Amino acid sequence: MPMRTSPSPRGATLLVVVLLVTVLLGLVASLMMYAGGERIRAVASSRASQRQSCADSGLQLARSYFGRNYPSWNTYLSQPAVYDPVRSSFNLNPADPADPTLRANHPELFADVDGDGKPDVYIYIRDNEDEFAPLMVDWRRDNDQVALVGAICISETLRPRRADGAQTPTQLALEGLLSYNGGGGTNCAQGTAGSGSGNCN
Repeated sequence: MPMRTSPSPRGATLLVVVLLVTVLLGLVASLMMYAGGERIRAVASSRASQRQSCADSGLQLARSYFGRNYPSWNTYLSQPAVYDPVRSSFNLNPADPADPTLRANHPELFADVDGDGKPDVYIYIRDNEDEFAPLMVDWRRDNDQVALVGAICISETLRPRRADGAQTPTQLALEGLLSYNGGGGTNCAQGTAGSGSGNCN
């Protein structure tokens, strides 16, 4: 009678090893993807705080510049294509901080905050709604010694980047109310929430 032989366990063992290697490779790939994503998120978070700091610095510069130049407010307000980047029904052709002509003709509206020799912020001014009925709203003239001033972070180095390395198209803008107290020549800054910063200079 022929003898029966038991099946070799090598095939089953090889299958188990292949499955274990596949699972381990999957875990390693997942960890690498997670670590890469964390790095990108960390860089984005770091750049976001730098961009916030850039816009904050620009807003302080705007308050200082336009506060010192209160006699020229109506001149600024009458030229929204230069001094107002906010598109509205009144301002159909807003100022474009990326326009090289604007930068060349009005360098006082641009500032380098990180010392790399390139403009990082654009500062601007626009009127608040300070007319009451029956008067029509006139965005080109200030009536209450209060205006909205703001800054846009236009920095190429401080703007966040996408995963592919390209800069994000969004720009951070900050605004605040600036009130002029003519008696003592004091300017007080207020936040858009209305509480104010208490900063007078």
